[in-house]
Parts: sequence; C-alpha cells; structure tokens
Amino acid sequence: MSTAIRKQTHADFCQRLSRVESRICRPGASVATRDTTIARPFGATLTGFGWIYLVVAVSTNRELIASSLKQGSLATEYHDWIFNGLAAMIVASFIVLALHVFRYFMKSGGKRTNSGGVLVGAIAALVLFYTPSGVWSTGFGMLDGHSRNALATAGAAIEGTFPGLGVHDLAFVSSGGN
Repeated sequence: MSTAIRKQTHADFCQRLSRVESRICRPGASVATRDTTIARPFGATLTGFGWIYLVVAVSTNRELIASSLKQGSLATEYHDWIFNGLAAMIVASFIVLALHVFRYFMKSGGKRTNSGGVLVGAIAALVLFYTPSGVWSTGFGMLDGHSRNALATAGAAIEGTFPGLGVHDLAFVSSGGN
C-alpha cells in the first residue's frame, strides 16, 4: 500500500498553522497585535517617585555616604567599588528615564500610560527634593485654621501612637538637616 504525496497548497499550510496559532491565517488579519500591557498608572507613579528620589538622594549626598562608609567596618579599598557602583546606578537610571520618555512619546496603550506614570512620579520627586523649606513654611502659613488644626491633630496622633517620637525633630537624610 503506497501513500500518495501531493504538493501542499496555501490552504493546507493555513490549516496546519491554525492548529498552532489561529490568528495568523485568518483572512484580513494582520500579524501585528494590539498592545496588551496592563496599565498601572498609580503603581508606576509610586515607582518613579521612589526611584528618582533615591537616585537624587544618593547623587547629592556623596560626603554623607563617604563619612558613613568610614565609620563602618568595610575595608577602605572597597569604598571606590561602592562609589563606582552608585555612579553606574545613576547613569543607568538616567538612561532608563530617557527610554521612558521615548516610550511615552512613541508607544500607545499600557506602555504609554505606565511610562507616563513613571515620569510624573519622577517629576514629583524632583519637585519635592528641590523645593526650598521657605516655600513649605509659607504654604503652611497660608492654610486656614481648620486645615492647620487637621495637620496638628494628625501630628498629635502620630506622637500619641509612637511616644517619644517628635515629628518636628525628624530630618530626612537627604535634606542635610535643613
């Protein structure tokens, strides 16, 4: 018994291919698909904020990092490795930030939304980091009595929850104590 072998046509090829990937051989269908990236703007904003705030804090506090390393038990010859690693992190962060700018303008859908969230978070971190303390105190002075009382009540609640913790005594590491 012999089997006849015949030349395959395009219809035969599409029939075999549709078992694996059915969308390719549909009439009028294109191979390019729609962007299915899930948009998470809030998470991307928080990620961008934390990421850029960390990068700016590390890049502006070299002396503080150096004095902290000198106080530690790490050998002196490894301090250059740490500073080189931090410099590489800063450069890589700026490259990735530039890629997010490119992706925001060139992509659509979830990719654009997520990159936009990262960029908004980065801008918010830069604004928060570089705003002078006089602007914050002036803004607090412009609040009405109800808003001041609400902030004072929130501060008292924090002090009541954590006794011995004075909110006015807190200083961010990156602020240099200002």
